[in-house]
Amino acid sequence: MRFVLTGVCLLLFLPGIGISADLQITELDNGLKVMILENHQVPQVNISTTIKVGAKNETDFFDGATHLLEHLILFRGTEKMTGEEVGDAMKRHGAYFNGYTSSDWTDFVISLPRENLEFALEIHADMLFRSNFPEAEMSKERQAVLEEINISEDNPFSKAYRSTLKVLFEGHPYSKNVLGTKERVANIPRDSVYAYYKRYYAPNNMTMVIVGDLDAQKTLGLVRKYFGDFPEGSVAKDNYNLPMKRAKVVEIEIKKDVEQAYLIMSSIGPKADSPRQFPLDIMSVILGDGESSRLWKKLKDEMGLVYSISFFFETNKYEGLISSISTLDPANIPEVEKAINEVLTDVKENGFTERELRKAKNKIKTAHYISMERGLDIADKYSEYDSFIGYEFVENYPHNIEKTTLAELNAAAREYLNTDSYVKTMVVPK
Repeated sequence: MRFVLTGVCLLLFLPGIGISADLQITELDNGLKVMILENHQVPQVNISTTIKVGAKNETDFFDGATHLLEHLILFRGTEKMTGEEVGDAMKRHGAYFNGYTSSDWTDFVISLPRENLEFALEIHADMLFRSNFPEAEMSKERQAVLEEINISEDNPFSKAYRSTLKVLFEGHPYSKNVLGTKERVANIPRDSVYAYYKRYYAPNNMTMVIVGDLDAQKTLGLVRKYFGDFPEGSVAKDNYNLPMKRAKVVEIEIKKDVEQAYLIMSSIGPKADSPRQFPLDIMSVILGDGESSRLWKKLKDEMGLVYSISFFFETNKYEGLISSISTLDPANIPEVEKAINEVLTDVKENGFTERELRKAKNKIKTAHYISMERGLDIADKYSEYDSFIGYEFVENYPHNIEKTTLAELNAAAREYLNTDSYVKTMVVPK
């Protein structure tokens, strides 16, 4: 799952009951999907608007345009206000605001005291639809993004992760670096970015979720006031191709100024709409979530081969990512790779136990409920997941975890635990 491994009321903690019964869902005439939830526990309102555009929508010419655009919208002003004026207005109204870009979507959030809801919706609309980023401002933000790319390149894990995706998803949109490439970020013409913005930042490509201490009907009226007059735009189209199939292990070695090694072993998992993803989430917990997991106990506690080890499955709109991640002495890489594959082979041959299944289900559901305690996190999850799989995914997640059987878990292990054709990425000392 790709929740920021983060109910709104007591109902969330009752089996099979979620928040959808209290969620007001409306589609405006221009296609904007609006979801509003009253939550009067805290005098705060939270807005998350997700655009159905991410790195998967970029051509090679536009590598990094989506991420650069997120920065420009957040920090470089609109037709009405400069970037400095936007920042000052947010501070005066006590607002937290931010944005995130992924392969599948781009998300913008605002959280602030309830009395400032109308301000939030007005400036939110202004930023999403009336950003203009003059060339001088765009040049400044290019430098900020280039520095972000440099930081990512310097980070051993980030470098290994990006290198893995580039090879594992060759020919597939997820092979792209969401941050972009230095060459393209430095050279994409301002007018091309602006045209990309005007093409896709349209109401019919957006889901807005508002959660907080508010009146749903009055809030919907404000949304109509500030968002209802923007016209529909081009429907976002994904540049999708099937990932390349591999019949052997592909090795990537990266040398950096590090004292320990980083090892990532990755293969491709199911799409978000596959029922297999729920067994894979459970499998990830059993294999590599914490000190009681199989990989930790075997490779760290028993064999002393690693400093740390984890295993995860990342849910995407299209194919997911299955990975083990280890930090270790460089000399131990061959033995660690062998030991990981032995653990995975044992699982495929002998399966998991009912006790492991029950423990993992409890852990996942607890983490899910904790991740939904803040209004902003609820808004984020519902808007992000609605942009590519439907908000019902979040709503039904605990139920889908709970109903997973041991037979389904073991079948998913046999299908997806890959021990002979994965991508092996190593970051080692120079």
